Amino acid sequence: MDPLTLLLLLIGLILAVIIIIVLVRTFQYPIQTSESEPIALTEIDGEEVAKHIGLAIQMKTINHVDPEKVDPVPFQGLQNLISMLYPEVEEYLEREVIGNYSLLYTWKGSDPNLDPIALTAHMDVVPAREDPDSGWTYPPFSGTVADGYVWGRGAIDCKGTMIGILEAVNFLLKVGFQPKRTVYLAFGEDEEVSGVRGAAQIVKTLKERDVRLSFLLDEGGVISQGSVPGIDSPVGLVGVAEKGHLSLVLRSETAPGHASAPGEVTSIGALALAIATLENNPFPQDLDFVEFMMSFLADELPFTQKMQLANRWLFGKAVAKRFAATPITNANTRTTIAPTVIKGGHTENVLPAVAEAMINLRLMPGDTLVDVYKHVNELVGDDVVQVLPAHEESLYGDHSWDPTEVSDVESPQFNILLDLIKATIPGAVAAPYLMSGATDARHYMQISDRVYRFSPFVLKSEDTDAIHGINERLSFENAARMVGFMIELIERMSSIPTDFYGDEEEEEDFEDEEAERRAIRKMDEPLPTRPMRKPEVEEQQILPEEDEVFIDDEFEPLPEDDEPLITKPLKEE
Repeated sequence: MDPLTLLLLLIGLILAVIIIIVLVRTFQYPIQTSESEPIALTEIDGEEVAKHIGLAIQMKTINHVDPEKVDPVPFQGLQNLISMLYPEVEEYLEREVIGNYSLLYTWKGSDPNLDPIALTAHMDVVPAREDPDSGWTYPPFSGTVADGYVWGRGAIDCKGTMIGILEAVNFLLKVGFQPKRTVYLAFGEDEEVSGVRGAAQIVKTLKERDVRLSFLLDEGGVISQGSVPGIDSPVGLVGVAEKGHLSLVLRSETAPGHASAPGEVTSIGALALAIATLENNPFPQDLDFVEFMMSFLADELPFTQKMQLANRWLFGKAVAKRFAATPITNANTRTTIAPTVIKGGHTENVLPAVAEAMINLRLMPGDTLVDVYKHVNELVGDDVVQVLPAHEESLYGDHSWDPTEVSDVESPQFNILLDLIKATIPGAVAAPYLMSGATDARHYMQISDRVYRFSPFVLKSEDTDAIHGINERLSFENAARMVGFMIELIERMSSIPTDFYGDEEEEEDFEDEEAERRAIRKMDEPLPTRPMRKPEVEEQQILPEEDEVFIDDEFEPLPEDDEPLITKPLKEE
């Protein structure tokens, strides 16, 4: 046999082996999904729930990093509104005010030996423009109920969730349901500004009482279509971890002067170069979490996409390119860098001595605050540009944190949650995912290994774009679904007799009980209401000195230099 023929045979053999390996790995790619029997949620009047959400929206609970700048009246008004709308909750659950305005309700279970569960949401909202030119169809704090929606700031984030939880608990109390596990309802006051006065204080209180949670659900993922590349079915994404958070200040300093005679290096020019350097040198991709998420959706993937994921050793670049294609999917694969604030100069003909930019970074699991800071400093830090923590001398503080741990995805609690999602929405699939944003849930990971982030809202892209944006709104269907979902969730999660840890017989008994319990219930009459109490302005409870957060609105300028300094060129990868 001549050498050429031998070579061709060898190449053919290698190709055949590669093809076999690719096909075997593709067909063995993890498929963790399972079919769930459809269920009919308790029938709820979504418009009535929307009206209650609208009343909550009218309470203008805007928070601030400085507690002295927070108006107490809207928060106290929201507390009074809850008391008015949900008399059964007020009567049968123990109510505590934590911090200044946060609420903790305790619904005692029949078995004190079982670890409790918790449902959480936050009371505060971000600001919204209220002028006629803001673009809002209805004023953002009107809570208008119209066109099949409730409109206003907080409709989705997060008063829709909070009201949905309260509606569900009030309903269960009215029909005489008694949970086996104690159920906590935790509503923090300052999630939008880091949660240090709300969720963190609630967690501190529970830790002092030696509480360990079996399960906690917070806001986060939703049900959407088109959010996962290659999947046409509705996908319910459950947040099982959060990226870390770090803000840095880039401060460039050169000699000031007249704009008619600029030096070789200017503070604004050096700052612009530093920002460009960071954007041109992104953090490397990490596809491990994406592959983990997609393993739960494997049977929904097109064959070619499944093949690529199952054989990253061969198709890694194609997978990386696909997930880098959009900002949302890209954020799930790497630590991101985003310039968010820039300051420098005060008039057109003067060279400023100092220019500053705020850089916000969201850290992938595996990265740390220290490592990310070192990377940024090595990339752009020099004699002209300083890299500084944004809020304090230390990297660590109330506004900087490492990525969270990944919650348990092999627990019966997580499986029940996924099954409930798939059973609620015909044709839906569900999977864990990594949250790019921060929630109060990260605080609760101190007292639970099963912290999940999900709301059963079916949202389109225009709905999610409205969160923190213009025309935030929640449909009647979503309002009703939230209540029905929470009723079902509370019944299931609070009735788990054990964590099952290998006890298959007990798990089967529980599943049999669940099958027998299925029934459609309908509320015969609307919840009773009474006139809302006039808010009484109480003296604010000031947090201990070590827990207070004070952040200057302005960066402190550095003294002016006499001579210009030289920047270094853009670094190459």
